[in-house]
Amino acid sequence: MLEERIRSLDDGARLPTVRQLMKELGVSQSAVQDALGRLRHQGLITSHVGRGTYVVKDGEPGMEREAASLSSLLILSNASINERCALVQNHIVDALDDEGGRVVQISYHNTDHLIEVLTCVPDFDAAVLQAHYEAMPVRLLALLQQKTRALVLDGLSVAGVDIDRVGTDWEAALGLALDHLTGLGHRRFGLVSLNSPALPLTGIRRAFTRLDTWRGKPVEMAPPILLPHLRHPSQPAADALEEALRPLVRDGALPFTALVVVGLSDAVGIDAALGRLGLSAPDRLSVHLLGHADVPSEHLNRYTIAGSTHAEAGRTLLDLLRSRLANPDAPPRDAYLKVEQTIFGSTGTPTC
Repeated sequence: MLEERIRSLDDGARLPTVRQLMKELGVSQSAVQDALGRLRHQGLITSHVGRGTYVVKDGEPGMEREAASLSSLLILSNASINERCALVQNHIVDALDDEGGRVVQISYHNTDHLIEVLTCVPDFDAAVLQAHYEAMPVRLLALLQQKTRALVLDGLSVAGVDIDRVGTDWEAALGLALDHLTGLGHRRFGLVSLNSPALPLTGIRRAFTRLDTWRGKPVEMAPPILLPHLRHPSQPAADALEEALRPLVRDGALPFTALVVVGLSDAVGIDAALGRLGLSAPDRLSVHLLGHADVPSEHLNRYTIAGSTHAEAGRTLLDLLRSRLANPDAPPRDAYLKVEQTIFGSTGTPTC
């Protein structure tokens, strides 16, 4: 029906909105968006953010006009984001600013309120949703797909959705930590984790508890320590970490010689808690963080750390957005960031 209508219209004529077509044809939003995506790919129509969809005469088959144009971007993040997420946003803003693109950044506390706000804002070429340690309602994801031509999640916390995602393989980062620590002679390990049901964290905790050997060497893994009341990486960690570790201290030592910390970005708080407990690193305890080496506040140039970088995350998010705009019918992708390790002074040979 749309192809027939386009043939009868003049070049530049405006088509009805997605909602109007849904009502007129009695079909779902996804059916309309799929049809429009195919027509754009055929070069029969073009879309402009905030203005609508228009007929293109003499379109070149197989070439979607302005498909890869990223002139407007919406970035959404929880108000409790850590410095890494802010740096990713800055990287994206700087990159698009150089290209003349426009970016709107929204920080929210409540997803229900966010959904209300989004119903009132104009459409965008694309959106980035930073979702690391919180559940994302399906209706929020559906709304963002309706208001954009490309949506990418910065984080792997949401599963079972047909959306492009960028994230870190934290189990691979754990592997780097264990390689380094076992190489120093450690065989007894502890794991401290943010108290969150987020998929990356639950995956690491499961992987950690299942280990009884590493690279052919026997290892002992203590039960993972969940920090009470902490659900976001930006929350102060000193009191919660001290409260969790103090009952385990016997004769000035913990029941393990190396501690892996995941999900916390408060290196100052980690340092304070260990100092209060008399567990200086690496003299009394080797401490290895999983995080982002190019975010100094996460390691203070003091704590050995393994993980991805915010710079690569920013580049990868933009690459996925442009790829999705150019190929709207391509299958969704999960892009895993390169995992690297930076060794500082918090890890050494076991002292007991």
